[in-house]
Amino acid sequence: MMQKSILILEHYEQLKVISDPMRTKMLMHLIEQPHTGHQLAQKLDVSRAKILYHLRELEKYQLIALVKEEIQGGNVLKYYQSVARGFIPADHLLNLVETQQATRQSYLEVLDRAKTRVLTAPDDSFQPRSSDVEAWTSLSVQKEVSTTPQKFLEFTKKYRQLLAELEDQCVTEDDKKIFYIMATGFEIDEALFEEK
Repeated sequence: MMQKSILILEHYEQLKVISDPMRTKMLMHLIEQPHTGHQLAQKLDVSRAKILYHLRELEKYQLIALVKEEIQGGNVLKYYQSVARGFIPADHLLNLVETQQATRQSYLEVLDRAKTRVLTAPDDSFQPRSSDVEAWTSLSVQKEVSTTPQKFLEFTKKYRQLLAELEDQCVTEDDKKIFYIMATGFEIDEALFEEK
């Protein structure tokens, strides 16, 4: 199965299904790679029966698909994967409370997955290369910016283009590495960092 980049959620039921925190957690894993119900139950420390219930709901609304079956010791292992790497509500669903809940939950899960990636990355990933932070092959930034919504949208568009440009570069060198990049940006009510 070829995952779509983005799936537009056209039905309220789809939105409601992914606004559940457990299903969002499951989707984060299923976006990355196929899993069985048993694997998800172990990773999320939840009963297999509960995971299977949520898998059925996600499959019912076509958010995940069965991608592989294996027979192991007389048992049939069913591997599921997310049909897309991201989910966006259609315009007619944007003003619903569930849309806000699903979006907030998605951000929290992305941050949680980022924490896991930091904890499981090789130690060398965090070895400073010099006293000049610009020479480091890692990046960690927090910033609060006072700007207009339009300027922020222009920035996000440029940021996405820059990521696409980096991803499209065909690297054939033997010493190429895989880098994890995660960013979030949203409006806040008040600044927490002291302005200079």
